[in-house]
Amino acid sequence: MKTDSLCFPCFLKQAHSSVAYLTEDENKRVQVLKQVALMLPTLDPEKNPAYNSSLVLFKINELMGSKDPFAEARKKYDKLALDLAPELRGEIETAADPLEMATRLSVVGNVIDLGIKEKVDIEGTLELAKGSGFKIFEFEAFKQELNKAKRILYILDNAGEIVFDSLLIEQVRKLGKAVIAAVRGGPILNDAIMDDAKRVGLDKLVKVIDTGSNFVGVIREKCSPVFLKALDTAELVIAKGQGNYETLEGTRPNIFFILKAKCGAVAAHLGVEEGDLVLKKS
Repeated sequence: MKTDSLCFPCFLKQAHSSVAYLTEDENKRVQVLKQVALMLPTLDPEKNPAYNSSLVLFKINELMGSKDPFAEARKKYDKLALDLAPELRGEIETAADPLEMATRLSVVGNVIDLGIKEKVDIEGTLELAKGSGFKIFEFEAFKQELNKAKRILYILDNAGEIVFDSLLIEQVRKLGKAVIAAVRGGPILNDAIMDDAKRVGLDKLVKVIDTGSNFVGVIREKCSPVFLKALDTAELVIAKGQGNYETLEGTRPNIFFILKAKCGAVAAHLGVEEGDLVLKKS
């Protein structure tokens, strides 16, 4: 996916969200955003939005002198999701099709994206996920490919969201599948890193690796050999969130994307409306 004209105002919106999180000093916010605005003409529209977004976020962290501005937010949402997990696990286990219910619920945590949305409506998204919120829901294709695959790579997105993912991973493992989960290689926004995986106990459920990079999504040239081997040898890839969609769509067969379309550019690329939920095969 290439960078769309719609992405440029979103880069600034994402920048404002990050700066506003870091400081209440309005003068400082304006100074930083002015410098970020000067970056926009240098961004390559041939690159995907996640790549360009990462450059913007790195610049903000540099200007603000912060390496991990969302550290406390990640802890907050990890705990919030852990508190919800027992009830959701009960819903999954009593559902007519536990795998389908776990797949639906896995999208819920994708609303925890503090770079785009400052307010997080988990309860509202839960109702959408269980009802008519999915504009594209290619579950039968997903189940068929899952039944055939033995080695699965699950590429995670946000902190907190990984608890919802662990509920789906539990169901996948009950089918006798070998699952590797992947987090980011370093802090970027509130994306999940290894600390989050350990905090929510995901490392006790499956093997967890990282991408080797703190770029948003999967930027192949920035990733580690260990991650690339897992990506290239997996028979099925499950990728969560917009960043992973922007960077992986069309790169290999047998990827299923699970996400909420949070911006006009991604929604248009998917052929859905902004706010729709999606389970789609690449």
